[in-house]
Amino acid sequence: MLADHGRGWNFLVTGAYQQVMITRGMILKDCPIQHRATIKVARSEILDSPTSKPQLKADVRLRLDEIASQTMAHIAVVNSPNNNRTPPDGISAAAGWSGLETERVCELVITGQGDSVDLARVRLLVMLDELSGLHSEACEIEYNLHPIVAGRKRSMLQSIQEETATNIYLPSPLQGLVGPDLLNPASPSSALRNNNVIWITGEFFGVQRARDMLLQVAASKPQSIISRDTAILPRKLDWMVTDRAEDLKAIMSDNGTFIQFPALGSSTSLITVYGDHRVSVQRTIRSIMQLACQYYVGSFWLLPVQFNALLPPTLNASQVSSILKQISMATGAEVVFKGMCFEVHGLEFEVRQGISMIMELELVKAFHHEIRFQIELANEHREFISGKKNGKINKIMQSANVKIKFETFNDHNFLIDIAGPDGSILKGLTLLQEELPAEISFHVPEGYHKRIIGVGGRSIQRIMKKYGVYVKFSNAEEFAALGGYNDNEDNVVARTPAKNANNLEHLKQSVMELVNPKDKDYVNETVSVPRRYHRTLLGEKSIFIHDIEAKTNSRFRFPDKETASDVITIFGPESQVQIASAMLFDHVPFEADMAVPPSPDLYLVVQSPDFAALVERIKRDFQVAITPNVKPWSNGVSEASGDNTFKFRCQRSNSDFLAAAREMLEQFLLNHNVHIYPSATAHTHKRGDSFAEAFPHFDSKLLSAHRTRHTVDSTTVAESADLGRPSELQAQDRRLRMASSSPDVKAAFKGMGHATHVSSASHHYSSPSYIYSIDAGDESVDYGVPLDYSGVRNSLEYWTPLPPIVRVAAMSDLL
Repeated sequence: MLADHGRGWNFLVTGAYQQVMITRGMILKDCPIQHRATIKVARSEILDSPTSKPQLKADVRLRLDEIASQTMAHIAVVNSPNNNRTPPDGISAAAGWSGLETERVCELVITGQGDSVDLARVRLLVMLDELSGLHSEACEIEYNLHPIVAGRKRSMLQSIQEETATNIYLPSPLQGLVGPDLLNPASPSSALRNNNVIWITGEFFGVQRARDMLLQVAASKPQSIISRDTAILPRKLDWMVTDRAEDLKAIMSDNGTFIQFPALGSSTSLITVYGDHRVSVQRTIRSIMQLACQYYVGSFWLLPVQFNALLPPTLNASQVSSILKQISMATGAEVVFKGMCFEVHGLEFEVRQGISMIMELELVKAFHHEIRFQIELANEHREFISGKKNGKINKIMQSANVKIKFETFNDHNFLIDIAGPDGSILKGLTLLQEELPAEISFHVPEGYHKRIIGVGGRSIQRIMKKYGVYVKFSNAEEFAALGGYNDNEDNVVARTPAKNANNLEHLKQSVMELVNPKDKDYVNETVSVPRRYHRTLLGEKSIFIHDIEAKTNSRFRFPDKETASDVITIFGPESQVQIASAMLFDHVPFEADMAVPPSPDLYLVVQSPDFAALVERIKRDFQVAITPNVKPWSNGVSEASGDNTFKFRCQRSNSDFLAAAREMLEQFLLNHNVHIYPSATAHTHKRGDSFAEAFPHFDSKLLSAHRTRHTVDSTTVAESADLGRPSELQAQDRRLRMASSSPDVKAAFKGMGHATHVSSASHHYSSPSYIYSIDAGDESVDYGVPLDYSGVRNSLEYWTPLPPIVRVAAMSDLL
């Protein structure tokens, strides 16, 4: 049955133990859980007439059909819910560009089971690169070498992409573990789903170089590969693969290692870690073991009141089934009943809640019972939690009337068993958890270590005593042997009992007070840069990126290409990452569009020498390039009605000049009898007071004049990113600014009667023929874009018109 608010399934399996475990493994692997991923893409890349009557391009439709059939995924094209409602990163909302709109995007929504979503996403990203004119090629490298070839934090892969200006897409390192088997050797498309395949896109010669470099690195690795086996409880392995897949991918990426997992539900407890450095392999195992510590096991044993070998106590099978379903649905834990024992497996709060529910059952009250919790912890914390002469453990056992014992599990972790006869065990578990280590790790440049530690360690001892926290500084040699703590760059770790966890941040601040601002508080800052610019930034702009890194003591980490993410992470001192972010945006171009209504004169105007001179002047004065997208008229009808736009392109550092450039273009169009849409921010209107024309020399491209705003309902118009073009719902209410009309507010007040008449007319939709409008039925038209390629209809809407942000008041309302 469906569980977790429809996000998962709840299965009840009964039978002989061996058959139940086999069935459990099959269910875990083939459970029909739908995964979902989205790719943002500019409408113009995949749609014809992206603003008026969007339809999928014929070649794109064929490619989507092909990818969907090969990967067994469903692919839908939907309107983005957050379609340019806020200015992009690096652009100020008050910069005056709000009469323009950034490029509208749609989303490719991929749904499917298991690996199909990851496979389809990579193929779609390759398709989008090909549509933008890039060459693509696939190469095969043994899948367990992929993370090793990529290097720690994918440093080697990033350097190859940097040198060759290419995009390199790796398959998921967990491919083949979950979901139906897609690798059918008899299928002609099986090669495309092979988990050895790496896709490369870019300029032709760059792709060839990147391919050769990857193969060369891969050929050199097998000689240096080392592997380590380690044991983990089978249920914990299954939980990691199904519930912590992203954490596992991050561990492999951080360390440049590959983890070989057994088949789901196989009851095999051994994993193998492959890497080319001992430190990376050990750090990977430590991270996996740390992840395993989050998973608890609780058991509730039912013991007979009087022992009777002839009549052993039993429970009604139907009662047990009902109880298991109820507890599992309520807690999200995996619940097992075998041999008169309830077992609860899951996260701490799930196991605790499950055991509490079992305690309250009427049927268990007829039995004596023993309750146990099993916790896993790293060996290095054994002395920490025991205290001097087991003082902490003895105190917990006495106060909660429980038994606690430690069991060696493997070379890295040990098990803590806590047992008790009644509800007091929950108190004992709480007390034990309060003594478990809480830790924080961070980066402090090694040059400051001696100053912070002080002579004979006095300074750091004073800080540790004040907050009750243990601190460990790693020098360069220790750091190299360790590979970093929680993050690769962390060289300081602080630990304290969980009950004292609030003091960790206070201790960090005390330590950082002794560090210069430009070197302290290393943080990860994220900025959003459209995906299509990443290849350029990593390639031809790499020299500038490295210069920024050197000047700000920061590091740029680009997202994995196959994730389709726009987010770039900047790691560096808190005082420097904002500077690094601003410097990065100096090299990221910004594009925005200005829409104009259909006009028979527009095509001739943009072909004229005067327009070319205007564009050249704007480019020279403002460093803003303007490109028209205007189709000629034939037989009195535009070939692409409603799609006439002017694209403004500049560096983000010059975005303040967009308003001036837009005004110059609008004035030029008005002077040539081309109608334009009224600006929502009234940017062309002068002030309506007596001083408006007193200082005409201030009305220049350098000193902008004071501007008034129309009254709006509740939202500040200047903060909108796309008010220059009427949205589909607004189109019928918006009036054109006539080419012959005056932009002066005073003139509008003098013509009150005319203004009222026009407003009234617009409210009755008796607009002149040249006004941009849409048919009433267009708002809900299905443009032939299939929601999925399996013939199944989903409930998603296509091309749902954007709701209006604000509505500019009519002139009659202003009066």
